Amino acid sequence: MSGENEYSHGVLGRWAVVGHGFNIASIISSVFVIASVVISCYRNPALRKRPTIRLSAWIALCDTIYSACQLCTFENEYMRTLSETNLRVIHWLMSASILSFVFMSVCVSIYILLSVVLYKSHITERIQPWFEYASMFCGFVITHPFLYLYKMVQWASTAQLFHIYEDPTYYKITSWLTMWAWLFAACAFMFIVIILTVSRMFSAFVETSKLSTFSEYAVDWDNNTAVSISSDRKKQIRSVIFRVMLYPTVPIITQVWVLAANMTLECPMWLYVVANIVPASQGIINFLIFITNPAWDSHRYQLYRRISSSGATKKASPNSSSTGFAKLDIEAGSCHSPRSAATLKF
Repeated sequence: MSGENEYSHGVLGRWAVVGHGFNIASIISSVFVIASVVISCYRNPALRKRPTIRLSAWIALCDTIYSACQLCTFENEYMRTLSETNLRVIHWLMSASILSFVFMSVCVSIYILLSVVLYKSHITERIQPWFEYASMFCGFVITHPFLYLYKMVQWASTAQLFHIYEDPTYYKITSWLTMWAWLFAACAFMFIVIILTVSRMFSAFVETSKLSTFSEYAVDWDNNTAVSISSDRKKQIRSVIFRVMLYPTVPIITQVWVLAANMTLECPMWLYVVANIVPASQGIINFLIFITNPAWDSHRYQLYRRISSSGATKKASPNSSSTGFAKLDIEAGSCHSPRSAATLKF
């Protein structure tokens, strides 16, 4: 029995079972994110202007595609029954979904870079409606040559991977041009943006040389005004930007192992396992980031107030309730500076 299980799961062995669990959890989490975004945007159309809300749904779609395909690759018996065309399609869908997800994370990085570091919010407002469409298009087009390149594609059951029959040098060049070079460049760019943003945040709050106005989960950065900001306001702004920076952090954490595994001449077993298991958790991580998105802060506050008030009393009048929400807006910084340059809404 143990031999059959090892053959069924290939070299991953019982780790494939762990991968199954992560992939199933990722699919469930991604479906929840997609449904939440669709329902929320239908009930509140203003949320459609929030790039991180829209991108969360599209990232969840990519995670669903990837996890569904990886569930297939963890089943050797099933993969051995597939035709070469089906194998090529599965490989393409996995590569395209990863690259599209990474490109969408790059879009968030561009949004942060232009708005927080370079103070070019007017540019971000022009380009942000196209983020998800450009990412999906580029991700699927760049990786599509796998559908017709190479002499033959088969499934290697013992190694649990796609076996490409082609000249090794040619394969390395084409695979890097259609996948790995883009992934490496994207992760490097996101890492640089994170470093620049953190550096900019520290310098801005230490020197208090820029005006920062936080408006209902929006941040105003004025390049021409210097004022002191309260400690609570600083923490609030840092919280928003750091939470948004989690989006470009995810592909760095999950895909660096895949890059390392494909860059080594002989991949060690532990790296092979990590490169297969960690990306399977992307849907779960996206879900956790989604529920902490700054756009939901007011909803969480309202839910907290309703739960608190329902058990306490009927002592609070309607006026006191509305005062509480007004207080949230003030604490969140809903007052705008007449000199504020632009409003950054994540």
